[in-house]
Amino acid sequence: MSTPFQTIDAANRNFEQLFNSGKIDELAGLYTTEGRLFPSNKNKYEGRENIKQFWQGARDVGVDNLRLTTGTVIEGGHDRLIETSSYQHSLDHGNYQVIWKRSGADKNDWQLDIDIFN
Repeated sequence: MSTPFQTIDAANRNFEQLFNSGKIDELAGLYTTEGRLFPSNKNKYEGRENIKQFWQGARDVGVDNLRLTTGTVIEGGHDRLIETSSYQHSLDHGNYQVIWKRSGADKNDWQLDIDIFN
């Protein structure tokens, strides 16, 4: 059984791979259906379709080579993990925090529920 850190670090590698290969539909599927994204542009994007549009827009303006460095992951109850980490890509770098929600029939899948970065 993996630790919370290992679980989220593996999820981050998947996020990077999907973003960097332009698979934005699949990337949006990593979020819960009611997922929320709060980027540094002060807007809020709710739901997979809006989140997909945000990430596609980022690709369209030249964001590429996304790298996520998993920092800390703490348990926030039986169905939440809280990640505080950093990112770097072709145009910027910064920090982020994600609240991951346990989902799926076997309750062993994790999805981004709230994603905040600066």
